[in-house]
Amino acid sequence: MIIALTRVIKLIRPEARAVFPYSNSLYIDDEVQTFIDAGSGGRAYAEIPTDKIELLLLSHNHFDHVNGISFFSRARIMAGREEALTYQNQELYLEFSGFYDWERLMGQMDRGLLSGTMSLPEDVPAQRGFQEVQLDGLIKDGDVFELGATSLRAIHLPGHSPGHYAFYCEKEGILFSADLDLAPDGPWYGGGLSDFDELEKSIKKLIEINPRILVTSHRRVFDAAQDNIPALLQAYLDVPLKKEEQSLIYLAEPRTIEDIARQEFIEGFKGKTPFAVFFTKMMIDKHLKRLEKAGKVKKIDETHYIRIG
Repeated sequence: MIIALTRVIKLIRPEARAVFPYSNSLYIDDEVQTFIDAGSGGRAYAEIPTDKIELLLLSHNHFDHVNGISFFSRARIMAGREEALTYQNQELYLEFSGFYDWERLMGQMDRGLLSGTMSLPEDVPAQRGFQEVQLDGLIKDGDVFELGATSLRAIHLPGHSPGHYAFYCEKEGILFSADLDLAPDGPWYGGGLSDFDELEKSIKKLIEINPRILVTSHRRVFDAAQDNIPALLQAYLDVPLKKEEQSLIYLAEPRTIEDIARQEFIEGFKGKTPFAVFFTKMMIDKHLKRLEKAGKVKKIDETHYIRIG
C-alpha cells in the first residue's frame, strides 16, 4: 500500500500488518529515487519501480528492515557507520543480535532460533540470520542527502541498536523514526548491543525535535494536527521507566531475572514465543545493570539481585 504524505514523499506499507518480518518503508520519489528500509515485502514493492531506485538507506541492521535488499538491485546501499561491521562479520552480527546471551538467559544455546531457518511469508526473500551486505557508503549523524526538491537529514538515535538512524525531511516536517515506533507496550531494546540509557536520550531528542508528522516502521502515521506527538513519545518512554520502578520495589527480597520476568507488571511473558521470552529477559537484564550502576541494587550471587536501602 502506498500512502502519499506529499507529492514525492510516500509511505510504503506491507500488505500484511507491519510487524515482524515486515516493516514500513519510506519512498522519496524525487530526482534521486530513494528508499528508506527494505522490509515491506515483495507484494508491497510490486507497485514500485524498484529497478529505478538509486539509493537505499538502512535505518539499522535488523531482519525486518533489511530482508528485501535484493529487490533493489541497482541501488547504492548505505547504513549507519556504528553497525557497518555487522553487515560483514558473522561473529559481530551474532553478538549484535544477542546470540551469545541466549544460553545465560534461556538455559540452552539454540543457533537455529537466532540464526537458522524459519517459516516466512513467500514475499520475504531472505532467511533470518546473518546476511553479508556490501555497503556502498556509511551514514553518520547530521549527514544531509540532497535528493532534488527534498532534503533528508540523518539523525543518529541509538539505543534500540547502536547504529539506529532516523531520517528527517525538515522542510516538510516529516520524520521517519524507524523502530522508535510509539508501540503501546513501549520501546524494544533487547539486542545484544542495545542500550537503554542511549534509548532514553534518543526518545527525548525526538521530543525536542517535535516533528509535524512522525512516520514509524511498525505503526500508523502520527500527525500533529490530530496527535500530541511529544506527549505520545513521553508516554512511550514512561512504559519501561515504570517497569524499572516496579522492578526496584519487587527487589526488596533477592530475585532473579526469571522471577522478575514472571511478574504481571512486566507483561507479555506467559505463552510467548522463545524469542519474546528471551528479549524480555534481555531488557530486564539491562535495567538490572543500570540500577546496579546507579547503586540502587546489588548482585548477591550468580543469579540473584536485591535492592539497596
